[in-house]
Amino acid sequence: MVSTATIKLTKAEIDRVIRSLVLSMKVSDVFNNGTNEKPHFTTLKDDFVKIKRMLDDGEQEYRNGTDMTEDKYYTVQVCEECE
Repeated sequence: MVSTATIKLTKAEIDRVIRSLVLSMKVSDVFNNGTNEKPHFTTLKDDFVKIKRMLDDGEQEYRNGTDMTEDKYYTVQVCEECE
């Protein structure tokens, strides 16, 4: 069974997570004590980069007035009061 969690992050927080993961990858190269953690950091970083690109694409589409991209993900409609 795979457990999952939903978290809410701003674009700025996603950028910080990406930078932290890149730093962790560099540190894991220096302190490689037999545990190969770099692939895990790389996978996480790649996932966060994809999420950031999806958010950027969604914002661009929202500005352009389209609802859906070729990759079949939708833009997020956020209420004015929630922001």
